[in-house]
Amino acid sequence: MKKIANIALTLLVIILACCAVFFGTKYYYSRQVKTVIREIPVEKVVEKVVEKQVEISGETIRASMTNIGKLCTAEYSYTHVERADSSRSIKGFKIPFTTSTFIYSYDGTVMAGIDFTRIQIDKDDAAKKITVTLPEAEIISSDVDQNSFELYDEKNNIFNPISVTDVADSFAELKNSEEQAAIDRGLLDKAKANAITLVENFMLGSYDVRDYDIEVLFDAEVSGR
Repeated sequence: MKKIANIALTLLVIILACCAVFFGTKYYYSRQVKTVIREIPVEKVVEKVVEKQVEISGETIRASMTNIGKLCTAEYSYTHVERADSSRSIKGFKIPFTTSTFIYSYDGTVMAGIDFTRIQIDKDDAAKKITVTLPEAEIISSDVDQNSFELYDEKNNIFNPISVTDVADSFAELKNSEEQAAIDRGLLDKAKANAITLVENFMLGSYDVRDYDIEVLFDAEVSGR
């Protein structure tokens, strides 16, 4: 019995020791500084878009428009009808029954435009005005459609034959007359009017110049001021 009592006493001592260690440790850590974790609200980041106004110079506009090069802005189409006749003569007198004639026609096109490589731009930011100076309109091309050639009412005389190929030599002269006819009918004026519209649309579509007054002039108008 004495042995059992010793064992029980030993176990009780061990239990009490464990309890003392447990409660002692808990008390110790309860006295330490506590680490507090708090959720800090993140402020909403507002992205600010800073609009930077970029000033476009007149030289920048001019450089971009010179890339257009020589541009056709008006076209004139025509059908030319001509009568060719030839007769033999002696000392200025026509010999009867030696006349050869035929009527022919052909189509052609005359194009007029502006050489934009010679454009000048003056941009006045203070006055909010852009002055564009263009060279005068000019004939860019004049072509005859050889496939459109038609021959009518051919009367060839055996004593004075005339060939259709003889007409080809006069095409250059006829083209010049048609170019002049196109000019007389306002081709160059139309080319200038279309060029003005083209310049205004190009500038308004490519640059922020809506607050500017755009004036388009031609060399003759500038020199006449």
